[in-house]
Amino acid sequence: MTQPIGVGALRDLSKARRQHFVEKIDLINAIYKAYMVGAALLVGGSLLVGLLQSAPLGSAAQREVVKYGPSYVGLALGLVVLIGLRSGSRGGPLALQGADVRMILLSGVPRSHFLRSRALSQVRSSIPPAILVGGLVGGIAHRALGAGTLRLVVEGALVGLIGVTTYFGSGYIASGVRVNKFVASVAGGLVVLWSALDVYGNTAYFPGTWLGELFFSQRDVLLAAAMVGIAVLLLVTGLYLAAGLSLEMLEFRARLVGTLRFAATMRDIRTVILLRRQLSGERSRGGRSILSKVSLGRGLTAVISKRSLESLFRWPVERLLRFVVLAVVAGFAARLMWSGSFLPLAISIVALYVAATDLLEPLSQLADRPDAISGIGVSMAKVESRLLLVPFIGMIVFVLIGTLATSIFSGFALAVHVGLISAIPLAAASTAGAAVAVLRKQRTSSVPALMPEVVAITSVILEILPFIIVASGFVAMVNAYNLHDLNSALVDTTAISAGTFSLVFPLAAWTWIRRRNEFSLTNG
Repeated sequence: MTQPIGVGALRDLSKARRQHFVEKIDLINAIYKAYMVGAALLVGGSLLVGLLQSAPLGSAAQREVVKYGPSYVGLALGLVVLIGLRSGSRGGPLALQGADVRMILLSGVPRSHFLRSRALSQVRSSIPPAILVGGLVGGIAHRALGAGTLRLVVEGALVGLIGVTTYFGSGYIASGVRVNKFVASVAGGLVVLWSALDVYGNTAYFPGTWLGELFFSQRDVLLAAAMVGIAVLLLVTGLYLAAGLSLEMLEFRARLVGTLRFAATMRDIRTVILLRRQLSGERSRGGRSILSKVSLGRGLTAVISKRSLESLFRWPVERLLRFVVLAVVAGFAARLMWSGSFLPLAISIVALYVAATDLLEPLSQLADRPDAISGIGVSMAKVESRLLLVPFIGMIVFVLIGTLATSIFSGFALAVHVGLISAIPLAAASTAGAAVAVLRKQRTSSVPALMPEVVAITSVILEILPFIIVASGFVAMVNAYNLHDLNSALVDTTAISAGTFSLVFPLAAWTWIRRRNEFSLTNG
């Protein structure tokens, strides 16, 4: 009698919660949110279509994409498995509310029924966005690939659906069995290596590549159906094993995920990054670093540079690997831009911004606790400006890693050359943009004197300003791309002059960092 009563109580609680949520909805506010989301999707989709259709691929490029595209789809699914396994080793991907963990899971209600119902609900809520994004990508790609729109939309939606089921299935399996992080990383790494062998040898041994063959060339339909069956089997197995989740990990994730969602709502990217580190279990290396016994000098610049270098030496292995992966992703995205579409530049901009934010951790700590240097007799502006030196050098290394990663492609020596020329502008722009985001403060005293429309526009500008500064570093690369088909002899000169011009934005940001306290006093 206990189990039916418990299940019935769960259903009553869920029904009451949905009814309470519906009663609290403001109809006008809901319509406005739906209008804004629809407008954003329409404008974003139109921009994506316009960017890709403005430069359709030629016949030779289409053949290259059809030849190598399936293996990259397989590599993407391999990475999805790795991410799912690592998320499961940390108690995810299921995230419950704290009250559910404390009140329901510790009660007499059957734990397996509750966890499986919540896991299935999480999968159902993630499927529509995945299908929408996959279908949108397929619809956009039809002109670049010269294929039918409807077919690519359906197959793109299928790829998105398989990606979601693979992620949640692998994550639920790892969390239900309680696999530790090392084993999950090794298992996921082997899956990624298996998929990467298809990329290297242009073969089709990984199941994810079979799905890519269906998307790009309508081959291996039966093998693609087998991949669908594997994804479904992973999800069913994960849902069955979901009852083995650790309650301690669920409560820990419940606290952090709630704060993470609030930070994402407030568009506080730095806080989101810090909370993601806690969710992933990253811990800086303790003890004394190698530099503790090394003296770089007695000057202010030397002391602050040593502080920044010690922070880098304490990076965990996961953060170092993420730094390298972001560099490779940024390089590949810039290489895709060189193939005829400026859309991948957005990926490079985000990768540069995230990497620079990681390097600027000492500056972030100082921004959180400005009283830490109040008694040393040095102005805040001098310390902040010198904390940018080591991150700037680190971002040069970042750009060089991404540039060297593109050298494996034949016929792109010119693009690699331009990447080397753009190393300093990109490093300066990304460091300055991330520093502006870290040090930016809201001045609420001047807000009431402005009209609401002006306040809204100003807020939007302040939100995107760091990304605009990061994007300014690509001026040299974009100008070189516009000339490489017309007159390759002028590429170097154009890239150098454009790169020199793009340094105006980082220099302006650096000036603001040095003088921002004076500007605040003047405006106050």
